[in-house]
Order: sequence, then C-alpha cells, then structure tokens
Amino acid sequence: MRRLRWPGLNSLGAWIALGILLVAPLVQIAWMAFGSADGTGMHQALHTHDLWTALGGTIKLAFLTMSMTLALGWALAALMVESPLPAGSLWEALLLAPFLLPPYLTGIAWSLLLQPGGYFAQWFGQVNAPLGEALYTLPGMAWVMALHLTPLAYLMLRAALLQRAETPRLAARVHGAGRLRTWLLIELPGIAPALAGASLLVFLAASEEYGVPAVIGSYAGVSVLATAVEEAVSVWPVDLPKAASLGVILCLLALLAWLPYRRLSRVPMDTPQQRPRPTRWTALLPVFIFILLADVLPIGAIVLTSLLRAVTNGVEATNLTLGHYAAVLDPGSIGLQALSTSVWLSLFTAFAALLLGLLVANALRHRRGSPPPSRTLDLLASLPTALPGVVVAVGLILFWNAPWNPLPLYGTPLILMVSYLTVTFPYALRYAQIGLAASNGLDAAAAVHGAAAARRFLRIALPLAVPALAGAASVVFALSMRELVTSVMLQPPGTQVISTYIMNQFLQGDVGDGMAMAVIGVFSSAVLLALARSSLGRMQA
Repeated sequence: MRRLRWPGLNSLGAWIALGILLVAPLVQIAWMAFGSADGTGMHQALHTHDLWTALGGTIKLAFLTMSMTLALGWALAALMVESPLPAGSLWEALLLAPFLLPPYLTGIAWSLLLQPGGYFAQWFGQVNAPLGEALYTLPGMAWVMALHLTPLAYLMLRAALLQRAETPRLAARVHGAGRLRTWLLIELPGIAPALAGASLLVFLAASEEYGVPAVIGSYAGVSVLATAVEEAVSVWPVDLPKAASLGVILCLLALLAWLPYRRLSRVPMDTPQQRPRPTRWTALLPVFIFILLADVLPIGAIVLTSLLRAVTNGVEATNLTLGHYAAVLDPGSIGLQALSTSVWLSLFTAFAALLLGLLVANALRHRRGSPPPSRTLDLLASLPTALPGVVVAVGLILFWNAPWNPLPLYGTPLILMVSYLTVTFPYALRYAQIGLAASNGLDAAAAVHGAAAARRFLRIALPLAVPALAGAASVVFALSMRELVTSVMLQPPGTQVISTYIMNQFLQGDVGDGMAMAVIGVFSSAVLLALARSSLGRMQA
C-alpha cells in the first residue's frame, strides 16, 4: 500500500477541515430546503408574500447602496488622484476609517444623531425633523451602508485610476479628441474592470447586511432576506425549513455577485508611469465633508453618548460621567462578562484560523497548476466570502444541532467560535498565502538539495511567514470581536459577546453602557488592524 506523504496528508486535512466547517452545514441547508416531503421548505417559501417582499427589499437596498457607494468612492478616488492633498497619507487614512465601525454601529450612531430628542434635534430644533424622517427610509438605510462601504470602492477605483497609462490619453488630446470623448473611449474602458468589481463587491456586501436593517429597517418598514432568516430562527414558532429556504435564495443572490467579482478581481493590470501632479487644496472640501459624515459625526455620537448620563439632558458639564465605562468594566457585570467572552473566543478563533489557513494555503501551494481538485479546493476555500452570515448561522444550527451529530457544540460558546472561524477564515487564508509565497525561492532550492516537504515547511516557509501570520491573527481577532449576526443567532442562553451586548443595550434604551462597550471594541479593533498592516508592510518591504 502506497504511503501517503506530507503534501497528500496536507491536502487530505484541508479537505476534511473545509468539509466539516463549510460543506456539511451547506448540505444541511439544502436538504432542509429541498428534501422535506411535508409541503414545507422551498415550495412553501416560494408561495409566501413575505419572501417576495424581503427579496424585493434586499435587491432595492443593495442596488441603492451600490449606486451611492460607487458615486462616493469614484468621486473621492478621482479627487485624491487628480488633485492630491498635502499630507495625503493622513487624509487617506481618514477616508478608510469608516470601515473600522461595524455597519450596525454606524446605524446606531446616526439614529442617536437624528432620532427625535437626539443630538441634531437638541442643536438644530425642528430643522432636524426632515433629516430624521429621511433616515428611516430605504434610501436612508442605503446611505448609512454606503458610508461604511465607500472605502472598499475607493481603494479599488483609486488603484485603477493610478494604473491608467498617460500616453493614450495624451495622444488622443493631441489628435483633437475632446475631454468627454477621451474619457469615454480611453479612460472609462481602462477602469471598467475595477468599476465592475467594485459594483459587484458592494452589491454582495449590501445584499447580505443584517446590522443596519436590524437597527433601522423595522422603523423604516423595510424587510430584507437577512432579517427574515433571523426572524424565522429566533421568533416563536421557529421555522427552520423557512429559514433554510430563505437562506438558499440569499446565497444564490450573493453567488450571482460573487462569482463574476472573483473573476474580475484576478484581471492582471499594468502599472505604467504616472506623471507627477501638484498638490491642490481644492479637493479638501469634498474630502472633509465625507470625513465629517462618515467619521466625525458617527464616532463623535458614539463617544459622546458613552460620556453622558442621559442623551436627552444635552451636552452639559453636569451631565458628563465615566459611569458607563465603570458599569461595563465592573467585576461581575454583564458587560465585563461579554467583553471577556469576546476576547477569549476571538483569541481561540485567531489561533484556529491560523492553523486552518496554513493547512489550506500549503495544500494549494503544493498543488499549484494541478487539475480540477486543486481548483475546487481553491473555490471552496474562498466561498465563505460569498456566504451571508445568516446563512452560515442557519447551516451551523442545522448541522451541529442534528440528532445524529455526537459532538455537543451547539448550545455552548464553542459554536460561536466555529461560526467566527467560518466567516473569517478567507482573511487568514489570504495572509497565509502571502506569507508562504515569501519562501518560494528558498523552498525550491531546498527541494533541489533533497530536503523533505515537511522539513522545508517547518524550517523555511513557516519562519518567513511569521509577520503575515501575525497580521492574519490580528485581522481575525478584530473581525471576530465585531461579528454580529452569527452571534445573535447562535449565542447560548446566558452568554453575550460585545456585539450582542451593544445591540441589546441599544434596543433596551440603555445606550450609554452600549456605547461605552462600542468605544472599547472599536479602539481595540483599530489597534489590532494597525498592527496587522504594519506586520504585512514590514514583510513586503
């Protein structure tokens, strides 16, 4: 019998891990949606008005969010490329800062600003009323989500604009082409792949968003598939076939955006020389307005609320307090328990994601250029990027709570770790692939001199990948600390984490304690993501 060597063991382990983590829950969802014989499941879901209402709301919200995000991202990218600002790196960091706030926190912040009795009502009186009404509408929800997603579109479009070749544009102008014609025939085709990729990515993110619809959607009368799935699982009577059916539909919608985006994101692009452009202050005003709306006001509302005894009493010295932070960090308090639970779950998730990321990345590395099994493993490994969190949660409920499953993970905090691992694994994989790529040359040299694959991995690849792996751990930890939808759907009774604590405090009207927890969570995420970027930067230097 042929002995299975290191690369084979590595690939087998990767297939088993992804099968348990991802394939089995998805199979359970499909079986629940299509395999029932009692009239429930997909057939019943397709004949309910709720499905089409939620599907229509999802598509409308995703399309509006995509339109607003592209407009903001393209405008900001063009300004920063064509009219660079002094201290451009600082302004760019501020443009990317909105992504540090989870979408549900951005929604809560704008609710605090615009709700009746909120900060704008205190400062501007009745002038605030139309703005408050606009927030609790479908376009208002899309606007809040666009503020969060604009950094994604900005990064993609800015890279495309920087990679444009100057020579064809100058040649067209020399030969008499006007600005509009040059833009339509030369510039627009050059950035079309990035524009399409950004559109699909934003549509994907908006279609699966749960936090903003949960915070604002109920007041706006807007139903989307993500909240409909969560309601089918959490509102009595629990309807798992309906949740599975809605999850399948949401997955199909997400895959329609993810598959073409995955192809577009791999389109190779040149990096031609760019002529230097003088710095200009003319771009400052629109950039500052975006930073004010996306950074200053939401973060200011969160921090201010964490320091006030009562929002309705206004910003006065007698109304300031640190009591909310004391309540959160008080030994034995629910807040401190939620914080400590989030920390240890995120630490274990980061460690598990590193191991799984290395396992899969090494398997893909050794099977580069091999036939369909390798491509299938690659596709499967990146699939969680397209899976909405609510679908992951439903799959985990069905799989880990099945009567035949002997592992008692469901109903314990460990099920949260499994859900975080499923959601964040693609980020760990990407960092692991970057880290292992650093040793390709040395690995080939060691192989020529007879070193075994396992020894090359342990003595060469792994040490050189440490900076990237540190970045991966930081990213996974930060993302796990802020994960909302799987936490809401899977948290065991008596267990809370940071995100569910914040949501519960907001919904119960005790926003001060919730915002104090939000400040702690956002600050820790910002520090960790900065460390991740620093680690990756040192590696690529």
